[in-house]
Amino acid sequence: MDFGVWNDFFDSLSAELNWFSGPVLLINAILLNNIFNRSNFFDRITYLIAPLYLVLMTFFEASFTFSAMLVAHTFLIFMLQQLFELKQNDESKSTIFNVMFLAGVSTTFLPSLIFILPMILVSIRFIRQLGFRDVLVGLIAAAIPFIYVYASFYVLGYSEVPIFFRYSERILNGDWLVVLGLMAISAVAGFLTFMSQWQKFAIRTKRQFQMLLVLFFTFLILASIHLLSFQQIDFFSLLLLPICLLLPFAFRSETMAMAASGAFYMLLVFSVMKFFIFA
Repeated sequence: MDFGVWNDFFDSLSAELNWFSGPVLLINAILLNNIFNRSNFFDRITYLIAPLYLVLMTFFEASFTFSAMLVAHTFLIFMLQQLFELKQNDESKSTIFNVMFLAGVSTTFLPSLIFILPMILVSIRFIRQLGFRDVLVGLIAAAIPFIYVYASFYVLGYSEVPIFFRYSERILNGDWLVVLGLMAISAVAGFLTFMSQWQKFAIRTKRQFQMLLVLFFTFLILASIHLLSFQQIDFFSLLLLPICLLLPFAFRSETMAMAASGAFYMLLVFSVMKFFIFA
């Protein structure tokens, strides 16, 4: 079980921590649902995002074992919450600091995320202008978690410096093609239905969509690299963060609502059956 640069802290407790995966997964689902409702995408509160996230996450090993991926999801969801609170005319740097700090914390658990930090700054640019000081504050904020980690190793007397990249090749499960197909269908359904209603949305909502689009393709490239290089499929679970915020539009679409509802119930059944099929 790998926890990124925190591996030496969690290594001896990895087996005992597995029971945390369920509560953390539920917290992630609730937080993601809260982001959607606070963004006022719909005219009334919806609770669809949480079950979508929970069902889709069951196709990944990260939902059953307490791992760096699950913890990274939590901090990335907090980061998304801060991103969605950005305002066009707000020149304060506190939100940018919070966004990049949370991205930095998630990177300490999944070191590969360090390559997406510049793209997070690009996504901020869709909401508000970025000056040199803003970028500098963001980079400092992203570096602070690493300073804490290495300081902790020094204070606690660890003789070895924490290893930043620690990836090994794995054997893919038998359902990996099903998972990729599911991600592709979910992404297409979410993005296409949102685009079909493009004219109805406010300018802020459109910019938030562009921000999610940047994060989606960034996560997709990162996940594809891990699949091809290390046969790791769990990085595709990162795509669920933007996908679950867009899929509810398919359930509100006049042309896709019935198909989306039927597909969801089929996924719910298959997520249970797969334990017996691919066990």
